[in-house]
Amino acid sequence: MNKIMLDNREIYYQVFFKKNKNMYLRIKNNQVIITAPIHFTMTEIENFIKKHQHFVLKHLSTMKTDLYQKNEFWLWGKEYYVVFHDGKSLYIDGSSVYIPNKELEGQREFFYRQETVSKATDLIETELKNLIREIDFSGIKLSSRLMTSRLGSCHTAKKSINLNSILSRFDPIYLRAVLIHELVHLNISNHQKKFYNLLLKYVPNYRAIRKDLGQIIKTIKI
Repeated sequence: MNKIMLDNREIYYQVFFKKNKNMYLRIKNNQVIITAPIHFTMTEIENFIKKHQHFVLKHLSTMKTDLYQKNEFWLWGKEYYVVFHDGKSLYIDGSSVYIPNKELEGQREFFYRQETVSKATDLIETELKNLIREIDFSGIKLSSRLMTSRLGSCHTAKKSINLNSILSRFDPIYLRAVLIHELVHLNISNHQKKFYNLLLKYVPNYRAIRKDLGQIIKTIKI
């Protein structure tokens, strides 16, 4: 997620590079969405946003968007084209997500919980086990659920970590930061200097990431 200052206000925006001739700007879910030609630079993109500052500030509202929207689906920072089908399973194929016409209550949430645990497990196995030597990874149990006030929690004695399933909608950088935060808590319970020394060792820009994530979540009705 990128950000820009417009009239002393922090505005978050996403950029999608495509084989277009022109650049386009739209407001969606209280976010600025830019579609830009592949060769365009970030400077050109930000100048384009500033040129349309009045439009952006006028259309960005303080209203929160619903967590689950019928015709929209986001996973790991990417928006998927929604296709409704007569089957019973929710699944992704290429750039499309296939959702049952008779969608079961909680079906999307169950999918997001599975994705959150799967991605966190993959991060631990492919990167974090080798990166963070101060933590004993044996016996760690991961789970996920939707939480209204916390991004993650851990139970030190049980070596269990619970992650907010909302994280699976955004860029994996946010899940990684929250996961490392909870992993460090398995060794250090409180937010003392020792805790932050270890956390910032592996996520130097943790505070900036956490601030960005907080701003994004503020626009969603949980």
